[in-house]
Amino acid sequence: PVPVLPDDLFLEYSRNGNRTRYQQPNKRRLDRLNLFAWAEALEHSGRFVAALERELGAILEEKTWVLPAHDPKLGNFYGRETGVDLGVAMRGWTVATVLAWHADQLAPATVARTRAELRRRVIAPFLARLHGEPSPDVMWWYRADNNWNAVCHAGIVGTALAVVESRTERAEILAQADVNLQSYLEGFTPDGYCSEGVGYWNYGFGHFLMLAETVAEATGGRLRLMTGERAVHAAAYPANLQIIPGVYPAFADMNVKERPSPWFGALAARLLSPVPAGLPKVELHPAELRDQLLYESALKVFGALTTTGQPPAAVTGGLRDHHWFADAQVYTGRAAPAFGAAIKGGHNAEHHNHNDIGSWVVAVGQTAVLVDPGLEVYTARTFGPDRYVSKVLNSYGHAVPVVAGQLQQAGRQYAAKMISVEFGPAADTLVFDLAGAYVVPSLEHLTRTFTLRRGAAPSVTVTDSVRFTSPSSFGTALITFEAWREISPGIYEIGKGADRVRAAIEVEGASWVFQPEVIQEDLPGSRRPTRLGFNLSAPVRTASIRLTITPP
Repeated sequence: PVPVLPDDLFLEYSRNGNRTRYQQPNKRRLDRLNLFAWAEALEHSGRFVAALERELGAILEEKTWVLPAHDPKLGNFYGRETGVDLGVAMRGWTVATVLAWHADQLAPATVARTRAELRRRVIAPFLARLHGEPSPDVMWWYRADNNWNAVCHAGIVGTALAVVESRTERAEILAQADVNLQSYLEGFTPDGYCSEGVGYWNYGFGHFLMLAETVAEATGGRLRLMTGERAVHAAAYPANLQIIPGVYPAFADMNVKERPSPWFGALAARLLSPVPAGLPKVELHPAELRDQLLYESALKVFGALTTTGQPPAAVTGGLRDHHWFADAQVYTGRAAPAFGAAIKGGHNAEHHNHNDIGSWVVAVGQTAVLVDPGLEVYTARTFGPDRYVSKVLNSYGHAVPVVAGQLQQAGRQYAAKMISVEFGPAADTLVFDLAGAYVVPSLEHLTRTFTLRRGAAPSVTVTDSVRFTSPSSFGTALITFEAWREISPGIYEIGKGADRVRAAIEVEGASWVFQPEVIQEDLPGSRRPTRLGFNLSAPVRTASIRLTITPP
């Protein structure tokens, strides 16, 4: 049976902030539509037409395609307004693709109603906004510089190209999207850093790439969205963020298990190639045809077929000794083939921001052993005024200092300053001034010196030096999801097998205490990070804490 979406389930978010209980069956409806659309397309015998009619009918009956978390005032739910959000965009392009594939098999009444609903829910709100009419709150993304811009425009343009009959109207929608999407690209720093993290690079930039390919095909190559230095650098972001093969720091709202899509990398390379370039063949199994958005799986399947014989384009970026995102103040480096680290400076008003100035990650073998814990399970708190109550979103859950009992503050003004950077074949050293991340009147000086050493004895050393005008407390931490044990006073082993490191602590200016703590927050997969705290045992005027990390 079609998954049920009763009103009460939609309204649950407005009562208690839970997003997942509605979003799970909501996604299952789309998953089923994806699978039946592929099944009927492959067989073309009519066996799945009734299922398609049933799934489409249920989706067309939904009061709104806007997700509950994006409709807090319930204006879309109660029909007071009709706007486009991420849910509308993804449903729109999916349903439009189904219609483009199967209109000749569906009942005429279903086709007519589907066209009308796509017009009402997707096209009309965008045209109204384009023509300057009052816009629902949910359409704040119109010229935003984050993933919403790319995803929403992709859904609208993809829908328009599939079902809008007027050539003039299609051109109008496409032209406005072309203008608005420049704001999305400006959300990347000039050096290509995506502060939203790898998962949102897949989601936002992935939709931008799929739209760029669709538009290039629709216009015979006359309109190309994937142009300019910012797009080139954004395409190279995953390769440059990689610590060691297959391991990435989970800065911002990123699941620690998230990995960049190789297919999106190949698509970016094709779009940037000065000559025709092919897309790799992708083997998609039924579960993938179900779970992936229909337009994404279609591009993967038909992209390979329509570019057969064309040589693959070179994917931008590559794994070198280090990469430095100078604009974003993010470093990744390799001390050995299977041992490396990352650290970030930046500021505390980034997209999907965590208060994490100075956060660092160490990877060994095939695992990030010392981590940034990444995102929490989204609730109303996550994007509300209490966001930084969460111990994985505030600075307590990151490997950064706690200064005079204070955590880092949120806001653009709370930022790191680069004192120096030095890169060489034997070692890379970066010195950050972290004092600006804290509001502590007695704090006079706080630097973090990060050194990655290569050679016969590779290591990562992080030294915090602090000075106060009056005695104050100070401490720092390591964050891990792995098992750990104390080998001897001040020496710890974290991880297991080849995926483990040894951490040694040295403190000058005071004695110290070790305070391990499991952070009790709701993370994907019910994982709980451990905070290995190293705190000075008494207030100090000056002190330094040095942590040295070595592979097994």
